[in-house]
Amino acid sequence: MSAAPMSRMVSFELRRYSHGGGPEETILADFGMSPTEFFRELHTNLELDPPTPLQPKLVETMKAVARRRLWAGS
Repeated sequence: MSAAPMSRMVSFELRRYSHGGGPEETILADFGMSPTEFFRELHTNLELDPPTPLQPKLVETMKAVARRRLWAGS
């Protein structure tokens, strides 16, 4: 995934991670992908190439939300 869409995904999740990650309908409308695809992409990119301005603790928290959503099926 290119840097621009990943940046949008991270920005989206920064606003919503403390509320469980964002509504399924919004993810589909904004990103054109299922929540499962969204959280898989997000988690993979946070794992492999976390945005440098984010504190490591915040990255870990966001990854935990993504794992929870993947475990729950979205």
